[in-house]
Amino acid sequence: MNTCMLVSIMSGLSNDHPLHSEFESLAKAIKECHRCEGLNIEGETEAAPGFGNPNAKIMVVGQSLCSRCMKTQVPFSGGSGRLLDLALEQSNLRKTDIFVTNVVHCHTRGNRKSFPHEIANCREYLMKEIELVRPKAIIALGKDAVSSFLGPESWPGEVGKRVVQPSYVVYPRYHPSYIMKLGKNKVTAYVQTLSEILRFES
Repeated sequence: MNTCMLVSIMSGLSNDHPLHSEFESLAKAIKECHRCEGLNIEGETEAAPGFGNPNAKIMVVGQSLCSRCMKTQVPFSGGSGRLLDLALEQSNLRKTDIFVTNVVHCHTRGNRKSFPHEIANCREYLMKEIELVRPKAIIALGKDAVSSFLGPESWPGEVGKRVVQPSYVVYPRYHPSYIMKLGKNKVTAYVQTLSEILRFES
């Protein structure tokens, strides 16, 4: 995998942009990371850096990389990511208009829940992505993402709210994979809510 991929697929970032080398270095660090035993094994538990616009106003943060996302190297590819795609479509936005990433940049085997030490080990990369992109709004999807920004006591009580933080606002929401289990009406309402947030903050 080309470790420059993060830069090459990001819109609005020319090769001579001052942040180009920082994004490139971050992508390389993520792709070469072996802090967690059993993670970032090519084709099995492989890592992928964030994807999207380096000047995005909105960042969407999920829990960990899905198996399909290992192949595309783009978080929220297919599967439950289709709900995000639908919300973007309803908002007249593309994935390249926002920035998508995960609390854990690797795929956990069998899509198991991430261990606390994995979340802790990967936090440096997530915080660096936020530092570089500087979003004004973060949509945190799932317990791990919400807890990473608002603390473990925030789950699930803060879900559905708009929480103002010093540098950005956080929208804590359930993960789309959970919503997909609840039936068509819940999915429709969820997509509509995400779409409203995307339109409001874009």
